[in-house]
Amino acid sequence: MAEVIRSNDPLPGSFSDSAVSIGVFDGVHVGHRRVIDALCSARAASGLGRSVLITFNRHPLSLTHPGMSPRLLTTLDEKISILRQFDIDLILIEDFNKELAATDYREFLSKRLVERLGMKHLVIGYDFHLGRGREGNREHISAEGKRQGFAFTVVPPVVVNGSAVSSTRIRKNLLERRLHRAERLLSRPYFFDADVVSGRGIGRTIGFPTINLAIPDGDKLVPPRGVYAVRVGTGRGEFGGMMNIGSAPTMGPDAGRRIEAHLFDFSGDLYGSRVRTHCLEYLREEREFGGREGLEAQLALDREAARRILEKKC
Repeated sequence: MAEVIRSNDPLPGSFSDSAVSIGVFDGVHVGHRRVIDALCSARAASGLGRSVLITFNRHPLSLTHPGMSPRLLTTLDEKISILRQFDIDLILIEDFNKELAATDYREFLSKRLVERLGMKHLVIGYDFHLGRGREGNREHISAEGKRQGFAFTVVPPVVVNGSAVSSTRIRKNLLERRLHRAERLLSRPYFFDADVVSGRGIGRTIGFPTINLAIPDGDKLVPPRGVYAVRVGTGRGEFGGMMNIGSAPTMGPDAGRRIEAHLFDFSGDLYGSRVRTHCLEYLREEREFGGREGLEAQLALDREAARRILEKKC
């Protein structure tokens, strides 16, 4: 499993030769996976000592163009948990600050990659730019490779249904509740990590007890309001269920967005724990019912629909 360090941490051992990839890797989608495969292949083919993947503690746009910064497909902790599943030796988290944003791409290559990491091969995605003002395009980086003595690989896009896979495209699908399309581009269901917090306890009174979820990172993208089939990973195992994102209007005044999940075949207490919710399929929009009886009847139908979806996903 890959070791994870921050930019100011000492390197684990000596780095005389390495293959390096750098990028935001938000979502770690199928296009990113192609880059990671190329990184591992470059290290193996060239007989280099280590593979190093560099990513950032925040989305660069959150500093350079805050108004354009997107919601995150993966928080830093979520991203690390996915990246550690790959055959990478080291994951290096760069602190994206004003100093780094102002660094010339040639200096970044020479000081941070060649000198510090002993980089002999750099692997990047087709749309990646490096350094101040995004001046480090593929032509400039290639020229620096010849000058500084490292090989350079640009990985082409992964094309699905005629378009390149991108984090932007995945966000659009999620916001349109097209979870199956997002899943194909991610190669896994979209998920979010959240803390289980206390709620109103109303679900228990109508036979549908729920866990109330609070996402700790406000930049994380959450699917729009509605009811979803989900699979929730807990410290006690993984459970199928259904989730409501919204205000639960039938049960009282709108108090803003809530995320509540009813887990199938589960009993017990998860308060204070962190769970991972995999969003499998959109079931219906959130709506207000005439009273509890109507809500209970609809929830029973939702449960049946969610169970059918979960059976197909097994």
